[in-house]
Amino acid sequence: MEGKAIDPVTLEVVWNRLLSVANEQQDALIRTAFSTIVRESQDLACGIFDTRGRMIAQSISGTPGHINAMATSMKHFLAAFPPDKLGPGDVLITNDPWMTAGQINDITITTPFFKDGQLVALFANTCHSADIGGRILSAEAREVFEEGLRLPIASRTKSSVISTRRRRATTPAAARCWK
Repeated sequence: MEGKAIDPVTLEVVWNRLLSVANEQQDALIRTAFSTIVRESQDLACGIFDTRGRMIAQSISGTPGHINAMATSMKHFLAAFPPDKLGPGDVLITNDPWMTAGQINDITITTPFFKDGQLVALFANTCHSADIGGRILSAEAREVFEEGLRLPIASRTKSSVISTRRRRATTPAAARCWK
């Protein structure tokens, strides 16, 4: 579709459908969440991204901090796991504070969507997890590791193999040296 103009009626129909899908994604997440903070406070965001990691739709009631974290994480996910390396059933996950929102309590999960073997979109969500270990008030932490469990960008593939791209590091500079 790149380079071709879309008539306004078709654009509106497609746009409304994308918003509807993002909202259905959010509703399913809220309905199935174990976390009260997600179920009751809706401390989350859901979105649909193109294959280059650009957000094309987001759920209507996601929090701005989570929407931004989710959008920021996409470039890091695709740098670690390029689209041509993704397959059906892959799940990407991180709460790395330098790759997303700066808070370990916010976990971002991304899944690729394929049609006829071709990657056509990425679905993502970012949710706040009240307890990830560490200090109760993360602002009291002096090191990122005092905040709790840090999940470097990782992929759970269909074969259940976890592949991480970074080692445990205390600064962004130290994380880059493990590439």
